[in-house]
Amino acid sequence: MKASMKTKIKLALLAGDLLLLTLCLAAGTYIRLQDFGLLYEEYGSAWALCLAIYPLSLYITRSYEVQPEASTIENLRRPLLGLVVAATATSFIFFFAPDIRFGRGVFAIANFLLLLLLPGWRLGVFLRLRRRTLTILLMGSGPSVDIARQIIGEFSPLSKTSVWTPDGDAAPAPSSLNPHATAARNGEFDLLVLAASSLEPSSMRKAAALRLQGVTVWNLPRLFSEFAERLPARYLDEHWVATAEGFRSLNERSFQVLKRFVDIVLAIGGLILGSPLLALAAVCIKIDDGGKVFYSQERVGKGGKTFRVHKLRTMVGRAEDHTGPVWAVRDDHRVTRVGRWLRKLRIDEIPQTWNVLRGEMSFVGPRPERPVFAEALQNKYAVYSLRHLVRPGITGWAQVRCPYAASEDDTLLKLEYDLYYLQNASLLFDIRIILKTISTVASAWGSR
Repeated sequence: MKASMKTKIKLALLAGDLLLLTLCLAAGTYIRLQDFGLLYEEYGSAWALCLAIYPLSLYITRSYEVQPEASTIENLRRPLLGLVVAATATSFIFFFAPDIRFGRGVFAIANFLLLLLLPGWRLGVFLRLRRRTLTILLMGSGPSVDIARQIIGEFSPLSKTSVWTPDGDAAPAPSSLNPHATAARNGEFDLLVLAASSLEPSSMRKAAALRLQGVTVWNLPRLFSEFAERLPARYLDEHWVATAEGFRSLNERSFQVLKRFVDIVLAIGGLILGSPLLALAAVCIKIDDGGKVFYSQERVGKGGKTFRVHKLRTMVGRAEDHTGPVWAVRDDHRVTRVGRWLRKLRIDEIPQTWNVLRGEMSFVGPRPERPVFAEALQNKYAVYSLRHLVRPGITGWAQVRCPYAASEDDTLLKLEYDLYYLQNASLLFDIRIILKTISTVASAWGSR
């Protein structure tokens, strides 16, 4: 990225931060005192002080460094840290200079609004930059390079990519790959992707030298994670599991307890609020074909233990008598007329809240699979068993990003989203998935 462009982006970030800070202070003043004018009439000095300290704190925490190739977590961490530093420093000054301070209520509300809005504003800018400006060098050969190009083309279509095969007889290495160079980058590229399952030691030494000289280096799973928010199951093994970042929440007691508490509250509320819909659905199912209302099926849950999941019946009776276990598809001919609507609006999932209350499922997690399919997939992909580290979910990252799995390939795609969820599991991520689920259901309702 050219220096002039970096300067323009930094100035745009600064202008946006100052505007957002002013809006939040004005909102805090109005919410607390019902008068916008007090911001400059009574709190003018405090406002000016904030306009100086907050950008300075963001600068100190490197929040104005233009790095679209940096990770999403890093692009969130820096402004959040800057906000904490700014709020702390400003509070300290207000304590010793009470004549220029904000009211405590105004200041608290303004910082709360900033905490909500600043990360979103900053993340939006960096995601926009990532789509426009990256020059990426792929190190490797074969299908992995093609896959990397496909991901970059889909999620960052304006990025420029080039390929260097370090262990082949192709073109010689770019000058910037000389590990003894004093300026390895030379503005040639922003990101180096190791698009291969393994590379020769000489290639890894060059990649390591580049990283030490300031070039961001990703492997293929990191590229998938940052761009596509999924992980390539075919390229993951025990070494990746042992060294990859994330997975912390899976063993955090506080996260486990809080997630279970939220599940119980939502399950009780879901059963109470969903009872009228269950009753209406039961009547419709009976009128449609006179068969059973509920349907249960064995699934694989946490720790590989099996349990019976409960749903409203959406298929004809004895649907697999002649075919045996087969994948369900979006326009499955076995689905009844009423069942099609129940599936579209996710009403058939309501009985699973009973599984949540029993501790067999969670509201958010990987979708529980049938034992016959789970065994086949686990034999094919070693990382499939990672799905069994948590309770399966009524909804999940894979469910809101993919349609019904109609084949092993579809299930593999869902597995890649599930693995991303496991690596990044958090309550905020769960909330994002639940909101996305609500949006999906609302969209289906609106398309009737």
